Amino acid sequence: MPLKSPFGAASIASDVMAEIDQGGRTALVTGGYSGLGLVTTKALAAAGAHVVVPPRDLTRAQAALTGLPGAELLPLDLTDAAAVADFTTAFVPAVGRSTC
Repeated sequence: MPLKSPFGAASIASDVMAEIDQGGRTALVTGGYSGLGLVTTKALAAAGAHVVVPPRDLTRAQAALTGLPGAELLPLDLTDAAAVADFTTAFVPAVGRSTC
């Protein structure tokens, strides 16, 4: 049974996010600096969200997100327990920030 939705195969992120205010919200987008993750990061930031992106490749992430207001990079290496602890320590205060 088809879903009743105004969106279809030709819909883009800005169509879906139109008139949705994400101001005051924090989003964590893994892979937020390439492909669909980058599209998601841009759409959420454009809707007013504070978007935290935990990159594996900090250089690529900086290049992709430079000049994008509302996006913040917090390094994260899931193979390193200390790095995960550092990320969580930095992320908790980031949730309270409304601008980047």
